Amino acid sequence: MTQDANPDVKVLGREVRVIVPGTWVNIPLESAEKAGAFIKRLVREQVGPADRLARMRRQAVEEMFGTARDAAAIGVHTYLMSLELAPGVPFPAALLMADDEWPEAVRPLVDDGDLAGALKAAYPEGEVAVQSNGLPAARISEMTQGQAGEGEEAVEVLTMRLEYHMPHPADSSKMLFVRVNVPDIPSAEPFAMLFDEIVDSIMFLDDRDAPAEDRAAAAAVPAG
Repeated sequence: MTQDANPDVKVLGREVRVIVPGTWVNIPLESAEKAGAFIKRLVREQVGPADRLARMRRQAVEEMFGTARDAAAIGVHTYLMSLELAPGVPFPAALLMADDEWPEAVRPLVDDGDLAGALKAAYPEGEVAVQSNGLPAARISEMTQGQAGEGEEAVEVLTMRLEYHMPHPADSSKMLFVRVNVPDIPSAEPFAMLFDEIVDSIMFLDDRDAPAEDRAAAAAVPAG
């Protein structure tokens, strides 16, 4: 499932709606067969069918399938991968979502409605901010520095990993965990802000309450 600029990615099986820029795909995690078939088709489209690229295709498929398999094994239900930030601007990044539970130690705060306090207590290393839906989220960031290219053409780049812990948009008595991986970026701040906005847009649609146009749009976009 590829999208044009500023789309909504709607995943019908999980009723997830998230606004992302550029071109993204939603890798199905319902079964290894669906994931494998989707990944093989995607890699062939992106890498090309030439015989000389067979090894590259095989390596890409193995890596992506391994990530999808590991994600499904730990309960990830949504695996979005970006291809371009804008037309002609490659932008590899992965965004994964999984349902979670509040730690027992902060459950009294949750029961009292102090969700921000619960997040601060549960994730003291995180930065807690209120999102546009009125619910708080704790963001934990990790940066790893490395090099891209070789010799005189080598440049310093960052790999950014972001974790978001937040009340589940559909039920604040539970949590939503979002993990973002962004390799080979020149600087962290603009990309961190971009993903703050993307995560801020996450919505779980309820078919019983969503407007008819939302239900129709969601039904028109297959989960895989």
